[in-house]
Amino acid sequence: MWLGVSGWRHRREERINIVEAAILKLADADPLPRNRWDRGMAYAQPVLMLIFGLVMIFLGLVILFV
Repeated sequence: MWLGVSGWRHRREERINIVEAAILKLADADPLPRNRWDRGMAYAQPVLMLIFGLVMIFLGLVILFV
């Protein structure tokens, strides 16, 4: 759930993952500019993490205590 909050706060920032950074460093290249899909996913992923994070916490508690 915290990843959803953090993702929403930083959704407008340019970020790449560790694997992509390593490949770009080896190739001595710059990352591609963000397209509509990337911008859309920057908004969708934190929302999905918040929704499914809460659902998974609830299901985990149900499994533990029932």
